[in-house]
Amino acid sequence: MAAQRPRVRFSLLWKITLPFMLLAMLLGLGAALLVNDLLSQEETDRFLRQLIDSGQQATDAVVRSEIDLLELERLIANTEGVAEAVTVGNAEDLRARVLPLAVNAGIDVVAVVDNEGTSIVTVRRRPDAPPGDYDTLRGESYYGEWPFVQRVLNGVTDEVVGDKHAGMEALEFEGGSVHVFFVAGPLLALDQTLVGSVLVGKYTDRLSVEVDNEAGANVSIYDRSGTALSTTHEPASDESIDVSFETLQSIQDSDEGRSPVRAITVAGSEYWEVLTPLVVRQGTENLGVLGVSLLRVTVQGGTENSLPVVLRFGVLALALIVLIGLLLSNSITRRLGDLVRASAEVASGDLDTHVNERGTDEIGVLSVSFNRMVEGLREGSIYRDLLGRTVTPEVREQLRTSFSDGALILKGQSSEATILFADFRGYTSMAEISEPAEVMKTLNEYFSGVVPIIALHGGVVNKFDGDAVMAFFGILPKYLPAKVSALQATHAGLEMLEHIREVNKERTERMKPAFEMGIGISTGTVIAGGLGSEDRVHYTVIGDTVNTAQRIQQITRNLGGTALVISDSTYRKLGPVRHQFRFGRKGLAKLKGKQQEVLVHEVLGRSSTLVGRQAVDESIQHYTGSLPRLAEILSGETTKDARKAPQASEDELEFLEDRLEGEQPGSGPLPVLDE
Repeated sequence: MAAQRPRVRFSLLWKITLPFMLLAMLLGLGAALLVNDLLSQEETDRFLRQLIDSGQQATDAVVRSEIDLLELERLIANTEGVAEAVTVGNAEDLRARVLPLAVNAGIDVVAVVDNEGTSIVTVRRRPDAPPGDYDTLRGESYYGEWPFVQRVLNGVTDEVVGDKHAGMEALEFEGGSVHVFFVAGPLLALDQTLVGSVLVGKYTDRLSVEVDNEAGANVSIYDRSGTALSTTHEPASDESIDVSFETLQSIQDSDEGRSPVRAITVAGSEYWEVLTPLVVRQGTENLGVLGVSLLRVTVQGGTENSLPVVLRFGVLALALIVLIGLLLSNSITRRLGDLVRASAEVASGDLDTHVNERGTDEIGVLSVSFNRMVEGLREGSIYRDLLGRTVTPEVREQLRTSFSDGALILKGQSSEATILFADFRGYTSMAEISEPAEVMKTLNEYFSGVVPIIALHGGVVNKFDGDAVMAFFGILPKYLPAKVSALQATHAGLEMLEHIREVNKERTERMKPAFEMGIGISTGTVIAGGLGSEDRVHYTVIGDTVNTAQRIQQITRNLGGTALVISDSTYRKLGPVRHQFRFGRKGLAKLKGKQQEVLVHEVLGRSSTLVGRQAVDESIQHYTGSLPRLAEILSGETTKDARKAPQASEDELEFLEDRLEGEQPGSGPLPVLDE
């Protein structure tokens, strides 16, 4: 009858939680006030820093745009034939020279004027026109009225930027006026006489969009009176973002690096906008105001002067928490420490560990459960050790996965695989005249070579049946094409025959009878999975292919001596790699339990290998310390010099895995098979 599970009478949760609940609530209230206040201030400071950084990036973007316009102005002014065309007033020749430059640069407006300020030719792209679609105008006289153009034509220069000037003016279109940011420079003839001026302009709407993209913020451009000329905002028709006179005064009065910040409302959302002078010509000329704004996400402010109060409160609460925590934790951690030490002892292999079962809380219940767990470990250690020695790692991993899924019995799967049966002959007569321990030792001498050979060729030993062994290929640890499993099994069978010949040489030298082995191989559809009940399961493969392989092995007795015979299905799966093997007799065989005769092929030898001889020898040498040792233990014939089986290192395991995967072939090439 199962032992009754101990009950928790006074939960450890309440032992720890109740004293701390009130303190935690008080501390949380004070911390909330402090954090709220600090977050509010930190958020404001961070937002202002981000806004100022965006403003600086916007100013830099305007400077870069001015430089681009100046470069285009110089290119046009220095283009061959431009000055001559202006001198003679040849508008068509001038258009042919200027228009390609404007199109390539994607500029909005280019105007070439004479000494009177009248345009010889103007090429400009309408604000809504696609790139490359320019209108050509001539004879406009309003350029001469613009102050910056007059300064160019009057030859005004300074020591900072020379004879280049800039300004913002409006151009008239059918839909209304559009403001343009211009740079202008003199146009000189070959004799360095002034013949006119070149103006290059960019619409302020386009300029604000470009600056917006570089600064990562909304950008607005205002004239000197504070009127918005362009903006990347989308204000409602009744909203105005113009800069007031008082704000303009604060911009002029502000110190360098401390630009004023104002709050504006656009489409119902609050933005904070930093305002800086829109200066050109290396800061010598002010064209208006540049505004850079970000959406303001506010954090509720905290109570004023709350920091000292919260700090004093927090110190007191922490002192009380530490004092109470020490008292409570001391009574808890003593028992937990006992469990930790006992767990470490169990982890090191000591299953005689026991902990005191004090109390009725969770730790007391845990102590009882721990002791029961250790008892179960002691009872099952021998069985687990035996399972780990007699089941291959592939099968053990498959069983572990199926157990964890809770569906081991239902995991039977149909697949195409290759089955190998090998029979050790002479066992019956030997068992009649030999001691049981000697028979066990002899069988393990035989199996110690067979098992690693099967494993190195990708097979899995499924079961031992007296003097016979059954193995399958192409299922574990992963499914493989039947062409591959047939190749692996055939090579493994030949390797087993070579091994038995080596064993026979040693036995002959010791004056003992030689062994004979018969091997049968068949390829076909099998069902692989757990077979048995929920509490006792055996992983195996079943199907007609398994029966065929076993019956083929039985007919090898008729061939005399040691022999390897494969079914016609395996022979066909070998396909283009049959040249690796030497085949002997073939014919139809009447198999026990089958109504129709089966075509079989005798395999005599091979011209290449899948696994090198050295790998086989090393694997057999490692394996011989396992099953023979187990046989001695079971038979009670332990010798004085018996040692534990050597544990494979990570390098050795990696070496064997590489051999299995074919990365390091043996004496012959590893064929490439299409799946």
